[in-house]
Amino acid sequence: MMTIDKTLTKKLAMQSQAENIAGGGTVPTKMFLSEEENGYLLRLTAASVNPDSYKIEIRQGHLIIMSLVKINEFEGVPRFMQAFPILPHVDSSGIEARYVEDELHIFAPFNQGTSRGENRRIDIDFD
Repeated sequence: MMTIDKTLTKKLAMQSQAENIAGGGTVPTKMFLSEEENGYLLRLTAASVNPDSYKIEIRQGHLIIMSLVKINEFEGVPRFMQAFPILPHVDSSGIEARYVEDELHIFAPFNQGTSRGENRRIDIDFD
């Protein structure tokens, strides 16, 4: 019986995707947006994405989500990048991110006043 080394398989998949992206290809990313009682919840999954490669920022009224594949210790190739305009009824200073069960969850609360956040990086809480 043959055994499969999951670590090796994952590394090979990531290397293959890095080569695909460097050649102009992309990695499929699934996004699900739902309106909750107190705000919007965006759930994002991407096959074999290292959770540490996610970067989330607010820039000029947009929520920007990206992931980089490292080519070497100094360079990275964007795996994906998506920008969402932050609607006026969303409190951008309250946007939070967590990584839960292989999904990136980003919660954008509804405005309780007139709070509009500045440009910033959003740290991801890993459970």
